[in-house]
Amino acid sequence: MARRVTAKDKWKSKTWFDIISPKEFGEKEVGETPANEADDVIGRSIQVSASEVAEGKRLNHVKLTFEVSDISGNKAKTKLIGYEVIRSFIRSIVRRRRKRIDFIKNYELEGRKIRMKALAMTAGKCYANQEKNIREAIEATLDEMVQGKTVGEVITMVLNREIQDAIRSRTKKVFPMSSIEIRKIDFLS
Repeated sequence: MARRVTAKDKWKSKTWFDIISPKEFGEKEVGETPANEADDVIGRSIQVSASEVAEGKRLNHVKLTFEVSDISGNKAKTKLIGYEVIRSFIRSIVRRRRKRIDFIKNYELEGRKIRMKALAMTAGKCYANQEKNIREAIEATLDEMVQGKTVGEVITMVLNREIQDAIRSRTKKVFPMSSIEIRKIDFLS
């Protein structure tokens, strides 16, 4: 007669860890993940809508990516590794008979290299020299507002639309703008 072998349920042996957002976002619980050991959780990433961690803001079109960097008990503490405006929102603001102006520049904050990608939409067609002046205005505004700040302060200014409003006030002197967005922030190191 054959022996009966029972399978061991792997899920029952796992421990659940709460994923906590960084202190810039109020150290809120943004998710949970199972793992056999605590070291297995380090390096995992989670993508969250910014409206979940930003107090009372309508930011459903912005996704934040957090990576687990430290474990204490069953709490997995994270750091921010990405900011991105979803593509469907960008498609909704791009229109015919308008000019889309993209701007990309690298910065170094707190020893971390970041790449900021801005998007400006004009209210109508513009000439090449106006487009060049708009790019210069975006660069000057970003240089002024980002230098000497921490990563958390920059992300908070972007979420509060302080940087976008400053860019708009400077570029509207060159050409009327329909929208300004910081569409992506990549963390290079």
